[in-house]
Amino acid sequence: MLDLSHERMQKMTTAVEQRGGKLGLHMNIDKCKIMISNNWVDETEIQIGNAAIEMTEEFCYLGSYVTSDSSCDNDCQTRIGKASSIFGRLKLVLKNRHISTTLKVRLYESLVMSTVLYGAELWLLTVAQKKKLEAAHHKFQRRMMGISWKDKVSNESVRVQTQLEKIDLIIKKRRLRWLGHVLRMDNNRLPRQERKPGRP
Repeated sequence: MLDLSHERMQKMTTAVEQRGGKLGLHMNIDKCKIMISNNWVDETEIQIGNAAIEMTEEFCYLGSYVTSDSSCDNDCQTRIGKASSIFGRLKLVLKNRHISTTLKVRLYESLVMSTVLYGAELWLLTVAQKKKLEAAHHKFQRRMMGISWKDKVSNESVRVQTQLEKIDLIIKKRRLRWLGHVLRMDNNRLPRQERKPGRP
């Protein structure tokens, strides 16, 4: 649930609990968490019945981490780790010299890159985070092409062979595609709503 004020959030929480109770459903206090974005002057706890909901600084929702300070550190680390795991399971295929580069790149894009960039359209990336993603992207390409750092082949030369773009450019294109989806949505849809900072 999302709202802009403590009072409305409490009313919404109470309404969900009461209406669910009529159907024999109850909110599990241990599984409920509340996160406040930035600063919120009202420190009163949100409650379910007489129990206060635990405050948290971050939580994982649908595979993406949501944090109170909008940091993407956890997302970047997790995505790179999961992509490395997938690459490791595919290494016999991706490092096979008898398979064409075109096919390997298509597999890499659909399985590894899609894992790295899951939800990246909404990430607020720092320079350091972009460098981490770029380094992982080039490491995967080098392993796929059988090129070691000792070979003294530049990242640009590797990208020429794979015909893949830098990860920063890929993310920018994904953001533009997402923006197009948002602009085509009705004005009452959540992504079209204006969000004010400093509220839950």
